[in-house]
Amino acid sequence: MRQAVGVSDQVKGILCLIASGAAFGSSDAMSKLLTASYPTGEILFFQSVCIVGATLLGVRLRRGRLRGQLRVHDWRRQLIRGVIFVINSFIFVTVLKYLALADLMALLFLSPILVTLMAPFMLGEQVGWRRYAAVGVGFGGTLLIVDPTGDFEEAWPMLLALVVPALGSVRDIITRQLARTDTPDSMMVVTTTCLLVASTLSLPFAWVTPDWQGLTLLVVTGLLLGVGMYFQVYAFTLGEAAVVAPFRYFILIWA
Repeated sequence: MRQAVGVSDQVKGILCLIASGAAFGSSDAMSKLLTASYPTGEILFFQSVCIVGATLLGVRLRRGRLRGQLRVHDWRRQLIRGVIFVINSFIFVTVLKYLALADLMALLFLSPILVTLMAPFMLGEQVGWRRYAAVGVGFGGTLLIVDPTGDFEEAWPMLLALVVPALGSVRDIITRQLARTDTPDSMMVVTTTCLLVASTLSLPFAWVTPDWQGLTLLVVTGLLLGVGMYFQVYAFTLGEAAVVAPFRYFILIWA
């Protein structure tokens, strides 16, 4: 029988997701500036280097050792989560160049809708009629934002951006499942290592040597993204996915 999640853990999960949104919103704003001068793969390379380095250093300082905290028990789910993150990262930074940040953030709100719908079937979490009603309202709002006009040349960034929340909802469910066996630190390292490998492979195809200002922005966006990912992992580790996911809407404030 599954043990119920305590109220305090739910609150901690919600606060972690709100903090995650603040970090992501700041990182995304800087990334949008960078897309004007640097290719997607290069931006993601610097971000992944910063995240992996900061995560390993943080674990070493907090725990005194890496081995136990980074042990992976469920490699299949870890790698699936990593592949989803790689695909979403490349799509997100690509469309970020063409869409307003607030519009893109609004499109990503399909993720908590899908997480709420999937939680009863994939996690066994209970979802009442009030949450389902909120899902319906949220879906209607997303359709208004997409506002299809039939002009594919104009619509393609939004259509491509819709892949991100669809895959992101699966990632959040997997995060909740992994919380039963693996640590948040191991999720961070495996996921960002996947991104590091993929972005490194893309560098020979597109590279712009950054100046000092560009290098600073690349590093800061990476550190902020790492903070956001860390809080996001803890959010879905501490709280039930159907309860925590709707608080992702707070990112609109930052965007």
